[in-house]
Amino acid sequence: MRAARPAGAPAKTAPTLVDPGRHKQRASLAVIGFVVLGLTLGALGHVAVHAKRLEVALALGDAERIHRELDEQRRHLEIEIGMLKDPGKVTARALEELGMQPPAPENIRQIGTAASRKGMR
Repeated sequence: MRAARPAGAPAKTAPTLVDPGRHKQRASLAVIGFVVLGLTLGALGHVAVHAKRLEVALALGDAERIHRELDEQRRHLEIEIGMLKDPGKVTARALEELGMQPPAPENIRQIGTAASRKGMR
Protein backbone atom coordinates (compact mmCIF):
# COMPACT_ATOMS: atom_id res chain seq x y z
CA MET A 1 0.00 0.00 0.00
CA ARG A 2 0.88 3.55 -0.51
CA ALA A 3 2.02 5.78 2.18
CA ALA A 4 0.07 8.96 2.62
CA ARG A 5 1.71 12.02 1.43
CA PRO A 6 2.15 15.01 3.70
CA ALA A 7 -0.15 17.94 3.01
CA GLY A 8 2.47 20.45 1.82
CA ALA A 9 4.56 18.04 -0.29
CA PRO A 10 4.46 18.49 -4.07
CA ALA A 11 2.79 15.79 -6.08
CA LYS A 12 5.09 13.44 -7.95
CA THR A 13 4.75 13.63 -11.67
CA ALA A 14 5.26 10.73 -14.02
CA PRO A 15 8.80 10.54 -15.44
CA THR A 16 9.15 12.02 -18.92
CA LEU A 17 9.52 9.54 -21.73
CA VAL A 18 12.34 11.45 -23.49
CA ASP A 19 15.32 12.28 -21.37
CA PRO A 20 17.12 15.43 -22.70
CA GLY A 21 20.53 13.81 -22.23
CA ARG A 22 19.42 10.76 -24.14
CA HIS A 23 18.10 12.97 -26.98
CA LYS A 24 21.52 14.64 -27.36
CA GLN A 25 23.20 11.21 -27.35
CA ARG A 26 20.92 9.99 -30.17
CA ALA A 27 21.58 13.17 -32.17
CA SER A 28 25.34 12.78 -31.82
CA LEU A 29 25.09 9.11 -32.85
CA ALA A 30 23.10 10.15 -35.92
CA VAL A 31 25.74 12.74 -36.85
CA ILE A 32 28.51 10.17 -36.37
CA GLY A 33 26.52 7.70 -38.49
CA PHE A 34 26.13 10.24 -41.31
CA VAL A 35 29.84 11.08 -41.16
CA VAL A 36 30.77 7.39 -41.33
CA LEU A 37 28.30 6.90 -44.20
CA GLY A 38 29.79 9.86 -46.07
CA LEU A 39 33.34 8.61 -45.56
CA THR A 40 32.33 5.12 -46.69
CA LEU A 41 30.64 6.45 -49.83
CA GLY A 42 33.67 8.64 -50.55
CA ALA A 43 36.03 5.68 -50.14
CA LEU A 44 33.85 3.53 -52.41
CA GLY A 45 33.83 6.30 -55.01
CA HIS A 46 37.62 6.56 -54.82
CA VAL A 47 37.99 2.79 -55.29
CA ALA A 48 35.56 2.83 -58.22
CA VAL A 49 37.47 5.64 -59.94
CA HIS A 50 40.78 3.83 -59.39
CA ALA A 51 39.34 0.56 -60.76
CA LYS A 52 38.02 2.39 -63.85
CA ARG A 53 41.44 4.01 -64.34
CA LEU A 54 43.09 0.58 -64.27
CA GLU A 55 40.51 -0.78 -66.73
CA VAL A 56 41.17 2.09 -69.14
CA ALA A 57 44.94 1.64 -68.78
CA LEU A 58 44.66 -2.05 -69.65
CA ALA A 59 42.47 -1.29 -72.66
CA LEU A 60 44.96 1.37 -73.79
CA GLY A 61 47.83 -1.11 -73.46
CA ASP A 62 45.95 -3.64 -75.61
CA ALA A 63 45.18 -0.99 -78.23
CA GLU A 64 48.83 0.11 -78.33
CA ARG A 65 49.98 -3.51 -78.76
CA ILE A 66 47.54 -4.02 -81.64
CA HIS A 67 48.70 -0.73 -83.20
CA ARG A 68 52.35 -1.81 -83.05
CA GLU A 69 51.51 -5.19 -84.63
CA LEU A 70 49.50 -3.56 -87.43
CA ASP A 71 52.23 -0.97 -88.05
CA GLU A 72 54.83 -3.73 -88.31
CA GLN A 73 52.60 -5.68 -90.70
CA ARG A 74 52.07 -2.53 -92.84
CA ARG A 75 55.84 -1.97 -93.08
CA HIS A 76 56.37 -5.61 -94.04
CA LEU A 77 53.72 -5.36 -96.77
CA GLU A 78 55.21 -2.12 -98.13
CA ILE A 79 58.61 -3.84 -98.42
CA GLU A 80 56.98 -6.82 -100.14
CA ILE A 81 55.15 -4.51 -102.59
CA GLY A 82 58.43 -2.76 -103.37
CA MET A 83 60.13 -6.08 -104.06
CA LEU A 84 57.27 -7.29 -106.28
CA LYS A 85 57.30 -4.06 -108.31
CA ASP A 86 60.99 -4.46 -109.17
CA PRO A 87 61.20 -4.71 -112.99
CA GLY A 88 63.90 -7.37 -112.80
CA LYS A 89 61.69 -9.60 -110.67
CA VAL A 90 58.69 -9.05 -112.94
CA THR A 91 60.76 -10.00 -116.01
CA ALA A 92 62.28 -13.05 -114.30
CA ARG A 93 58.85 -14.24 -113.17
CA ALA A 94 57.38 -13.74 -116.64
CA LEU A 95 60.20 -15.75 -118.19
CA GLU A 96 60.35 -18.56 -115.62
CA GLU A 97 56.81 -19.08 -114.36
CA LEU A 98 54.72 -17.92 -117.29
CA GLY A 99 57.03 -19.00 -120.12
CA MET A 100 56.87 -15.58 -121.76
CA GLN A 101 59.58 -14.42 -124.16
CA PRO A 102 60.55 -10.96 -125.37
CA PRO A 103 58.73 -10.11 -128.61
CA ALA A 104 60.48 -10.74 -131.87
CA PRO A 105 61.22 -7.53 -133.83
CA GLU A 106 58.82 -8.53 -136.60
CA ASN A 107 55.97 -8.77 -134.05
CA ILE A 108 56.35 -5.16 -132.94
CA ARG A 109 54.00 -2.82 -134.81
CA GLN A 110 53.82 0.92 -134.53
CA ILE A 111 50.40 2.44 -134.50
CA GLY A 112 50.49 5.80 -136.18
CA THR A 113 53.53 7.93 -136.81
CA ALA A 114 55.06 10.60 -134.62
CA ALA A 115 53.58 13.33 -136.87
CA SER A 116 50.05 11.93 -136.63
CA ARG A 117 50.35 11.64 -132.86
CA LYS A 118 51.29 15.32 -132.63
CA GLY A 119 48.20 16.25 -134.65
CA MET A 120 45.94 14.30 -132.29
CA ARG A 121 46.94 16.35 -129.30
